[in-house]
Amino acid sequence: MLERVREFASRHIAFSVFLICLIDFVFLLYAANSLSISYNEAEIFFQKRSLLSYILKLSTHFFGQNDLAVRGVMIFFHIASVVLMYKVSKFYIKLEFDRIIAVLLFVLLPGTLASALIINNAGICIALALLCIYLFHIKKKILFSLFFCLAFFIDGDFLIFYAGFFIFALYKRKPPLAWLSAILFLLTLYFFGFETNGRPSGHFIDTFGIFAAVFSPFVFIFFVYTIYRIWVKEKKDLLWFIAICSFCFCMIVSVRQRLELEQFLPFCVIATPLMVRVFFNSYRVRLPKFRKGHKICTSLVMLFLIFNWSAIIFNQIFYLFLSDPTKHLTYKFDVAKELADKLKEAGVQDITTEDTRLALRLKFYGIKTKSYSKNLLASADLDEKSKFSIEKMGKVVANFNIKER
Repeated sequence: MLERVREFASRHIAFSVFLICLIDFVFLLYAANSLSISYNEAEIFFQKRSLLSYILKLSTHFFGQNDLAVRGVMIFFHIASVVLMYKVSKFYIKLEFDRIIAVLLFVLLPGTLASALIINNAGICIALALLCIYLFHIKKKILFSLFFCLAFFIDGDFLIFYAGFFIFALYKRKPPLAWLSAILFLLTLYFFGFETNGRPSGHFIDTFGIFAAVFSPFVFIFFVYTIYRIWVKEKKDLLWFIAICSFCFCMIVSVRQRLELEQFLPFCVIATPLMVRVFFNSYRVRLPKFRKGHKICTSLVMLFLIFNWSAIIFNQIFYLFLSDPTKHLTYKFDVAKELADKLKEAGVQDITTEDTRLALRLKFYGIKTKSYSKNLLASADLDEKSKFSIEKMGKVVANFNIKER
């Protein structure tokens, strides 16, 4: 059965990539439609001036101010990243089937899935980084330089990306690339800076745990092994320099302070072709009778990744098993949309509330906050009888009342 799948995937590469993208797209739409905008996402949309916020507003201009219009932007960047991952992998992996596995692994990583659903710079960073790497490899110098410079405007998130390119250029003795990378690195550092203030505090274990969550524990262990093995034994290429710069910088600096990891993790998850190459090199040098351990480990890792992926996509079901709904992993992405719909059904168009974070979220759905509004919105305990009850999977997760002033 496995051999047939492998043979089919190897013969129908374009269809295999298309099928992965299609299935991924359908489930992402389902997950996106079940989420409300969070406070941080609403802050990006309404209050921040960034490339992402302008793209989001352009999308809502054409498709209306709704969740699919804003999350659809992230899904678009994600699907583009999947295609680019396949394109980039051919410079690191020889066999077509292995490239499909690299794409599949990339799609199943929890960090990649989160970047496709959560509105922040991670999704656009992954897509733009892969595009720059691809353009570099196919020697499209003008387009590469254009997008390489465009990355400068992504809120300083490409600082470590430029550092990786700079070290790679020095290693390969490419002076023009080294100068361009160094200039962009220094400009990013000058205009966006890097926070080093405050009292030193260790966050190494926290950072290590976040990396394990983004990759999944077993894949993260193999990621570290891959980085180390290439360092001591194999050819060092561009993707390796970017990944090791990002990872080592995070680990070293986290000893002193907490980092905004969304600025660094995108440049680690794109290293999936390296992991796949190292794995299959190790797998194929062994005789078939000595491959059993590799097969068992691979099966367990893939099952664990599929379980994690399914748990994120179908996260709403976990409300059934929690006595405290606020402990749900996506609670901060819930409630607002349903509450706005119920308020509109009751004829409430404006409110006043002490919860400024909720007010900003409701603003996205057309519920205005006015200091002189007669409608005072207040939350209520879950066991209280309230006018507006928000349910998930048939279970009450939030209660609200409107009090006239």
